[in-house]
Amino acid sequence: MGTRASYSTRPRERISAVLRAQPRFMTAADVHRALETGGERVSLSTVYRTLEHLLASGAVTSRVAEDGEASYMPCEPDYHHHHAICRTCGRVEDVDCAAMDQFAELLRTHHGFQLSSHKMEFSGLCRDCQ
Repeated sequence: MGTRASYSTRPRERISAVLRAQPRFMTAADVHRALETGGERVSLSTVYRTLEHLLASGAVTSRVAEDGEASYMPCEPDYHHHHAICRTCGRVEDVDCAAMDQFAELLRTHHGFQLSSHKMEFSGLCRDCQ
């Protein structure tokens, strides 16, 4: 028998599927609304708990908007990248940031600062919204 952390439930599978279907960050309310629209009956508290589990397991990443609300989307945990987020439609594109390795080296050599982590987002308009 597996541990609770690896236990998969239908709501967890459905929430993951909703997130994978959208190329944008989604709030818990967005996920809950999408589930209800699709005929799924899942409580909002289950959505929140599942999103926190997925975040802790590395299956999703999160961001906090200016209003303080968290949103989530699936993310490749072993692929270092950043996000370009469309201000109009919310579409998210992964951006490979090999240049960050050079920047981290400059921080180390010129400032004696050892970078342990960073998070960067680019904001603008996607191809479709330009």
